[in-house]
Amino acid sequence: MKISPHIAEILKGVSPLPLYYFVLYPFSLAYSLVMTARAWLYMSGLLRRRRLPCKVVSVGNITSGGTGKTPMVTHIVRRLSSKGRKVTIVTRGYGGSMEGGTAVVSDGENILLNTEQAGDEAVLLAKGLPGVPVVMGGDRYDAGMLAVRRFNPDVVILDDAFQRLDIMRDLDVLLLDAGNPFGNGYTLPMGYLREPRRAAGRADIAVLTRADEGNLNSGMAKVAGVAPGLPVAGAEHRAESLKSLLDGKELGLSWLSGKRVIAVSGIANPASFALILNGLNAKIAGNIDFSDHHAYRADDIETIDALVESAGAEVAVTTEKDAVKLSGLMPGRARVLVLGIELVITVRSEIFDDALEELYA
Repeated sequence: MKISPHIAEILKGVSPLPLYYFVLYPFSLAYSLVMTARAWLYMSGLLRRRRLPCKVVSVGNITSGGTGKTPMVTHIVRRLSSKGRKVTIVTRGYGGSMEGGTAVVSDGENILLNTEQAGDEAVLLAKGLPGVPVVMGGDRYDAGMLAVRRFNPDVVILDDAFQRLDIMRDLDVLLLDAGNPFGNGYTLPMGYLREPRRAAGRADIAVLTRADEGNLNSGMAKVAGVAPGLPVAGAEHRAESLKSLLDGKELGLSWLSGKRVIAVSGIANPASFALILNGLNAKIAGNIDFSDHHAYRADDIETIDALVESAGAEVAVTTEKDAVKLSGLMPGRARVLVLGIELVITVRSEIFDDALEELYA
């Protein structure tokens, strides 16, 4: 569901809470109490937690907004694979028709499900990490066991699993937005938080993403205030590649410099995408911001074509996450380029390195 920019600013704490918003406070309080009780029951052992017969790394967040989980999963997979570890990814398959079911999205050689079946993020991971199997499942333990039986991995990476306390993990990585780690401080539906802020203390390490966009020191102070002693690193999202959506032809990132472009995205934080384009000296002539996980249709192609033409832009530029869905549609008149983005640990990288090394210490 797409929300207005004004409401988003309220939920993120950028704008003050209007008095009428406090009608939601009882619901937010009840939600907080339920999530706190649930976490306590799991951590105390009263609710069962199961372990996979391999190492498990969880990547997740505490807010409903995008914090860069997919780039972080990609970063960890590449790091572990470079050490010779066999890795399999287990994800939810959000937005696909098979969401809730358990299935192999990719066996590492062939992508077996499409975005309509498995959702955009699962297919994006499969395409971006050839040789790495991807399994989807609403029950992460069942999906993890399928991964173990089929692929015998050394490590399973759980995507978006900070709240999946029924499965034990050897490393729990919590992602937070550096400039706005906890939004307005309230849980759903009054704020963006999936759990109360103090739940951050369950993590083994926090990574403040978009460290180049926000106040990193302020973000670290906020994390220290709710989770004293939690190791915190900082990361940036950087442009990695630029290619044509139609034929996959690679272009250098410098190609965008001085070009008039239309920014097209269906992600949780389109402003971050625009900032990366600005950093490449692209001249953004217009934006089309769809809701997160947007299901593209033929009329969306017409909308992109029309804006490129009316704005006098040379191309439209979109994200890899959007490209996995756009590529299944008939090409429009406008040239569409895909900007690949990577996550780079830039602050206290040794903390993150040590956490991965300790998996096999």
